[in-house]
Amino acid sequence: MSLASFQSCLARLITDPDYRDRVRAVGAAASERGLTERECARLCTIAQDKGVDVNRTLHKGFRLGKLRAMLPLTCQLLGSKRLALHVAAFWKNCPPSSFYFIPEALEFCDFLEGRRLRVKYLAEVMAYERANLEIEKASTGAPPPQRVLFQHDPRVLLAALANGRRPRAVPLCPKLAIAERDDRGRIHWQLIDGIENDAVTAGVAQA
Repeated sequence: MSLASFQSCLARLITDPDYRDRVRAVGAAASERGLTERECARLCTIAQDKGVDVNRTLHKGFRLGKLRAMLPLTCQLLGSKRLALHVAAFWKNCPPSSFYFIPEALEFCDFLEGRRLRVKYLAEVMAYERANLEIEKASTGAPPPQRVLFQHDPRVLLAALANGRRPRAVPLCPKLAIAERDDRGRIHWQLIDGIENDAVTAGVAQA
């Protein structure tokens, strides 16, 4: 096995707890074909080391930090307990594919959408933050405008979350929010009343 492949196994001990537990329980030979006897022994020894758990904790903190930085309102709406539950499921089903913040946050949005959660306001808040990320993701050129359909008053909804409060009884106030980036890289949102169905090219449905 090449050095790069062996290093990949070492990384999996940190990023994939099921793999680490399997190596601890049955040894590396049964978990990863192609390892030499020396590599098996080294991998098993490392898997038993307490430092692996420390590094795994640091890795989890790094991934969670990316989500909190990129999706602060979505995380606030979910709350600590619900967020921990869905983040754990996300990490179990979606091994890290990038060190970059935006791709990780967009993958988490996709994951949450796939779970069809019945959390009030979640679809609107997540669509708003996803739109910001899609604009930020465009490194060159002018990104296309992003459109989000709010069923509830976005000014009340987003202000509550930004101030660390759980939104309650947000009044129904359908609006189309359109985001564009100016020449200086700043994102500007415009709210439009009187939404027509055929005017919405990208929107959300209430969860």
